[in-house]
Amino acid sequence: MASIRYFLLDPGFEDFDSHHGSVAETLIGDASSTRKTVTVLASKKLSDSVKNLKGKIIPFFTTPCYTNNLEPLPAFKENELAEKFQAELSDLFRRYNINQNDVIVLHTAFSHLFLGLAKFLSCIPKLHIPKLIVCGMFDPGIASPKFMDEAMRYSWFIKNKLSLSFLERSLPSEKLVFATSCNEYKIGYEALTGASFLIHPAINYQPSQPFSREIKGRKRLLLFVGSVKEDKGTSFILNNSEHLCKSFPNVDFVLHWNTNSPGSIEYKHAESLLRRLGSRVNNFDVLFGTLTTEQYELLFDSVQGVIASYMPNKYKYKTSGVFWDVLRRSHCNLLCSKGTWLERESNFMEERAYFFDYGDIDSMIRAIKEWEIDESSVDLNSTQYKNAICRSFSEWLLSRF
Repeated sequence: MASIRYFLLDPGFEDFDSHHGSVAETLIGDASSTRKTVTVLASKKLSDSVKNLKGKIIPFFTTPCYTNNLEPLPAFKENELAEKFQAELSDLFRRYNINQNDVIVLHTAFSHLFLGLAKFLSCIPKLHIPKLIVCGMFDPGIASPKFMDEAMRYSWFIKNKLSLSFLERSLPSEKLVFATSCNEYKIGYEALTGASFLIHPAINYQPSQPFSREIKGRKRLLLFVGSVKEDKGTSFILNNSEHLCKSFPNVDFVLHWNTNSPGSIEYKHAESLLRRLGSRVNNFDVLFGTLTTEQYELLFDSVQGVIASYMPNKYKYKTSGVFWDVLRRSHCNLLCSKGTWLERESNFMEERAYFFDYGDIDSMIRAIKEWEIDESSVDLNSTQYKNAICRSFSEWLLSRF
């Protein structure tokens, strides 16, 4: 019997310092023990390092995934990019002879990619259409805005409704799986399409190791990790790291500064500032550069708390991989900004978390004090919802068809 072929379409895969690289490598690795093969079609911006993966990751797309700082595009631009993606899909299907026996996966996309895919599939005879798994990774929008600041979410609702409804009509229901990353999004996507959406596991899933505290009696708190972006409260954390270290002498603080992240260019003096702080303060540790998957996982395994000082206006409806990385560890708590998706999701899941006002150092210190004196481990709520999220994304995906 021939292997089932999975094609992961990922125009947003531009570098390995993101969830895109983690999803691709994990999916390829997990498929190797099955009768299934995975080919990842990434952005042409991806570096030559993909050669190490024996042709399983191919720089292919020039159509961008992330555009206009994640804001809705004008209609003419939306259609222009959708048609460009449609043309690239036509080339892709010819090159690999993709047919009804194959599975197409789109795990990170905006409405212009949904629209381009729908346009392309609508031109194929239904008998020859492959199976399709589409994950709604971003805020679906809102159907009935009540305030002016919700206008952008209404725009997203309209764009997603048009593109995803078109996509649903383009292939038989038995060949289509719609999924999304949280209950809040599930409600939104089902409202705009009328279709059923599954909850898929966190795409950054990795098996966790048992926790062992090396320094008894001391707690370890992660101040910042991952890609460098101002909406993650970067400047605030940089400006207040020393103050926090001195305020909590019995807590060991750690900060990851990814010097390879494109956003780090905006912080010219950050590296030297952090190195000086590390040499001057005993309870501060800084990690530089890109972390491997193993190093990243070990970092989270080594801490009892993680700060997510995210801007509420940017993360009010935006999910966070950091939330899920904390969620699957019984020894670790989240400390995050109020007014964010992370706060609502923590409350919805009844997870113990600590909240502070964004940009308010006194509020953050109060949250850290509450976390510091709480000696209990995280409650292991074994709900159906949490269990669905804390599973292997690739195992879930490879079992759909």
